[in-house]
Amino acid sequence: MIIYSQDTNKNTSNSFEIDSIIHKVKRKQTLYSISKIYKVSIEEIKSYNPKIKGNKLSRKTELVIPVRRYIKLKPVLVKKKKDSLNYLIPKIRKINLIDSTFNIKNIKIAILAPFKLDDIELDSIENSKKYLKNLNLTSISLDFYSGAIMAFNKIKNYGLNLEVKILDTENDFGSISNILTQYKFEDFDLVLGPLIPRNINQVSRAIIKSKTPIVSPLSSNEIEINENVIQSMPSKLIQRKRMLKYIDSLIDKEPDPCVMIIYDNQNIDIKDQLITRFPYSELINTDESNGFVDPEITDSLLVSSKNNFVFLESENLNVITSVSSLLNSQISQERSISMMTTFRSDIYENENISFEHLGNLNFTYPSYYVPIYDSEKVNLFNDLYLEEFGKRPNKIAIRAYDITLDLMLRLANRSKFVKSIKLGETEYLQNKFNYFTKNNGFINGSIYLIKHEKLNIIKLNDNE
Repeated sequence: MIIYSQDTNKNTSNSFEIDSIIHKVKRKQTLYSISKIYKVSIEEIKSYNPKIKGNKLSRKTELVIPVRRYIKLKPVLVKKKKDSLNYLIPKIRKINLIDSTFNIKNIKIAILAPFKLDDIELDSIENSKKYLKNLNLTSISLDFYSGAIMAFNKIKNYGLNLEVKILDTENDFGSISNILTQYKFEDFDLVLGPLIPRNINQVSRAIIKSKTPIVSPLSSNEIEINENVIQSMPSKLIQRKRMLKYIDSLIDKEPDPCVMIIYDNQNIDIKDQLITRFPYSELINTDESNGFVDPEITDSLLVSSKNNFVFLESENLNVITSVSSLLNSQISQERSISMMTTFRSDIYENENISFEHLGNLNFTYPSYYVPIYDSEKVNLFNDLYLEEFGKRPNKIAIRAYDITLDLMLRLANRSKFVKSIKLGETEYLQNKFNYFTKNNGFINGSIYLIKHEKLNIIKLNDNE
């Protein structure tokens, strides 16, 4: 018997001894489900059972399971890691900053975005309309700025004084360098932008000593989380972790579904994580089939005797369109299909993807925002925005409103952003925010779970 010592985050030091028991594999049991029963990792089980090949088990196989028996020792001080991205705190406290007490009255911020206004022929109305009609960096920047203006208007109603500096980065390294030379960023309470990850990295490296928070407002791509950098849109990793937690809850309710994983070479890692949970799943690599999924193969793999889970792990528009259409055609009264993905990219908003098909497939996914536009709060905002700008807001304008309002309220309530992160989770029109520290920077960990049901979109509960 070997005794080990281990530190925990409960301010206690534990010792434990490792014993072992024999487990006889039952029908439908997997390495994953067994690891959950005994609270040990799959790797530990495999290390004690070298004859296991892959992730599949045979019924009545006898496994040696290592079991830890803990011995409590006296409390010790343990320094908690600040940069942990492991699971979000079990219970999230929601707060309403609008009804809180304001500690400061004056806020000074800078907005950095690639407006590239010099590229627009302002003397030509037709050319300007054509330029702004398509989704590009300038139109995104202007939509974002319009949403920020709506937040500024609301903030001023609370008696706060704002000083806003608009700086055009032109999405150009040289232009950003000039801005960094001309302005003292330590004079600002907050820098909102730039919008592009590489530009965020350039700015954060240059002004890291100023201690001024720098916010990445629109990208879920990885950025350098330097000191005081704020990634307000949850990263792909965080979104996937939340979806995997939901998938684990499905396993508890449905231990033996029929599972199909459709993926491409860009998503092999997540495919492997899903196989760990569903070792008997059927695999289809769309890169090996040139983006084509044979309907005869899927039809032969889907069953009527139990639930069918299909995980679609691809950001290829043609694959998403064809697979969702194909699966929709194979639904019947005897056979239901639930389609899921661990990361829903913006490509799903393409008009070629059928909203009806996604509804029939009960499409479920994690999201940084909730795509529900018909609510009392959103409708009121739409009317105010329409009155201000003569058009209805898109999701970029709404997000800009949400994040700008949240940041201003955090500053007003706690004077500094860093002091606000322990307050709890805030939520506005379509976005919510709950920040965690990493490398002395901050990442938003708030995720929605979204499910399509017929022609409706619903939010799943946070505890699902």
